Amino acid sequence: MRKHLAVAATAALLGAGAALADQGPIAEAQRSWETAFNGGDGAAAAAAVFTEDARLLPPGEPMVEGREAIGKYWQGAMDAGVHGLDLNLIAVEMQGDTMIETGTWSVLVPGENGGETRVGGKSLVIWKKQADGVWRMSQDMWNNGQ
Repeated sequence: MRKHLAVAATAALLGAGAALADQGPIAEAQRSWETAFNGGDGAAAAAAVFTEDARLLPPGEPMVEGREAIGKYWQGAMDAGVHGLDLNLIAVEMQGDTMIETGTWSVLVPGENGGETRVGGKSLVIWKKQADGVWRMSQDMWNNGQ
């Protein structure tokens, strides 16, 4: 369960809503991640927003490398009941074809007696502009807590 809470936290930090409307390409990229994650298909979510050689750096767990492995990681979280991704952008730094995003995230996870608990934390994501013009995550690191 702890692993899936960490996974949920990661998911949350990657997506965002209206607060990103004025942030250019990162807003569209984050909305793509949020929509894909909340769709419940880990492989489809990963294919939509991660580079082929992307890396996840989840707290207290081994690094996850490659789009396929990342899809399986997120599918495990989704299968465990993680949903309701909510992302908030704090800052974006653009450096050519690279964007560095700092934000916060939260997700709903199954709780005791059939209830749910919202958990969250902070995140740092590196986005890379691909040859097709689409921004995709190449590095995703997050933590749990405030």
